[in-house]
Amino acid sequence: MADRDRFRWTILALISVSHVIGGVGQYGINTLAPFYQQDLNLSRAQIGLFFSAFYSGMAGLSFVAGWLADRLGVRATTLNGHVVLGLFTTAAALAPSFGWAFGSFFFAGLGYSFLNPASTKGVMAWFYRDERATAMGIKQTGVPAGGVLAALLGPALVLWVGWRGALAGFGAMNFLFGFLFWALWRDPREERDNPDASPRVAEKVRDRLSVRSLLNVSLGTALMLVAQMSLITFLPLYLKEAMGLSAYWASRALALTQAGAMIGRVGWGVVSDRLFKGRRKVVLILVGALSAVITLLLSVMPGGTGIAIIAPLIFVAGICMVGYQGVSYALIGEIAGKARTGAAMGLVISVNSIGAIFGTPLFGHLVDATGSYSVAWQALAGAILIGIVGLGVFLKEPHGERLAAVP
Repeated sequence: MADRDRFRWTILALISVSHVIGGVGQYGINTLAPFYQQDLNLSRAQIGLFFSAFYSGMAGLSFVAGWLADRLGVRATTLNGHVVLGLFTTAAALAPSFGWAFGSFFFAGLGYSFLNPASTKGVMAWFYRDERATAMGIKQTGVPAGGVLAALLGPALVLWVGWRGALAGFGAMNFLFGFLFWALWRDPREERDNPDASPRVAEKVRDRLSVRSLLNVSLGTALMLVAQMSLITFLPLYLKEAMGLSAYWASRALALTQAGAMIGRVGWGVVSDRLFKGRRKVVLILVGALSAVITLLLSVMPGGTGIAIIAPLIFVAGICMVGYQGVSYALIGEIAGKARTGAAMGLVISVNSIGAIFGTPLFGHLVDATGSYSVAWQALAGAILIGIVGLGVFLKEPHGERLAAVP
């Protein structure tokens, strides 16, 4: 490892901060929900539809965004993503109605769709396989870290400038950071010295790109993403309505879940790289099984349970239900190869986003229809189990000669 460029850790920090800033824009949707729900006269299902709008935008453009990342590079793709996300998050702050906000969050999702393919391609370019899941996990901690920042900063900003000012502030952060990323990004030395290398690598690995394996990963992790998005979207409302917390503290408690996610994304990456010697599938199945157990525990939690009891549970929920994505992204990159990582990530995110589009409002609808969160949590546990069974049965993990082509 002595010949590896130490600047890779600086690049990883930059990529991670990109996800922090993007996560602030994304998770502002649910963090501020207790404040704008009454102002805009929204049902729980409509709040879920805001995430559906966001993920519809992601699904609609993710493959194209990944294709562009492979061709335009990480720098230009990330700049475009932050600028578009920032502009339309700010537009959502001006919303007089559900329709305006829905449309704004859709276009914000279009911008966000550029960030994951670009950042994953960046990690694949800078890191070797024996560090890759850990590096993916570290950069993915930026997403829940953005959620923590939104959960801590959002309610305080609401008290100062209202929910509209808070959301506009989240948008401005993204817009400005895009240009900072452009100024600071550097490609690996071998790509700078030999800019024609990537097309030759793409030609070399093209016949080994397994669309079937990517679809198997997509379908399994889509159901895990439904659980993730339902948890972080409705947890503040669940804590407020079922557990009796105030809107202020219900929003802030989400920071516990996001902090757990930060630990999980690094921790599960280390487990995959070190304990399981680079195996990814078994780790995803383990995480999914633990997530199903946690979701069932949430379904039987009696109303009014004190924060001292529920806080550890929602923290562990973050570790498992939101903490697995570094491992799944490493798996996707290794299936695709470095030159095709952007397109592969775009394909998987498109399928994952469809799950979030329909699954998140369905969770809210189940709560609205039953008047209780218990049935919705139990349905979510069932979805997680279906997802991990699918991964176990249908996915063949790359190994041997396949991984030799992905250094």
